Amino acid sequence: MADVPSLNIYFAGELFTHKDLAGNALLAEAISDLSDRRYCSVLPQNLARPDSTPQQLRDHNLLNLLECDLALFGFDGAELDSGTVVEYMMAKFADIPSVIVRSDFRTGVGDAKDFPWNLMACFYPRTEVEVIDAMSIYQNIFKEFPLTEASDMLIERRSSDVAKTLVRVIAQAVVDAFDRVLETPSQMTPDQAEAVYGWLCNMPGFEGDAAHIRQILDNALRRKRQRGLLP
Repeated sequence: MADVPSLNIYFAGELFTHKDLAGNALLAEAISDLSDRRYCSVLPQNLARPDSTPQQLRDHNLLNLLECDLALFGFDGAELDSGTVVEYMMAKFADIPSVIVRSDFRTGVGDAKDFPWNLMACFYPRTEVEVIDAMSIYQNIFKEFPLTEASDMLIERRSSDVAKTLVRVIAQAVVDAFDRVLETPSQMTPDQAEAVYGWLCNMPGFEGDAAHIRQILDNALRRKRQRGLLP
């Protein structure tokens, strides 16, 4: 696989609790491992700048998203995280090949037949969707272990072994989805790609030097073209 360039994944989703942070990190590592490092995740939780203003944080995350080759969106929760939805729409504006993964077994609030979320976040091109019942998978893996006392399970770390296996099942589904979405070509022409990435320099209202922002997105467009992601 040495001749295959690694593609960067912007890993979008909740990062507010220790469960979010730990789960994101474990899934990102499993995706890298199972893809032979073809897919390497950029975790926004690792990019945090505690002294930044709210707009600086937003700008930093959006620019990192636009620089990435691919994007992964966690659509968990009874209601989708609003920041993740904004990042998803930005990715679609930029024609970034994307995967949506939902591991929440709750049906959520949805008005689209096949997806448990609002239909306005559905049907965009170059997007693969994986809806996974993580609880059922966890329980099925758990059944493979002989029933013992709870204290013995903790000592033997069986719960963490089950959790690690669950993460790898989800990671494999994500890797397979990225493999599929990469087979979908961009619908933009070269001129349209130039125009779209030029407009994205201005549309979000980024703070800072405009020439610097333009250079970041010019470099991003060049990288994506070199990898055959955009015309």
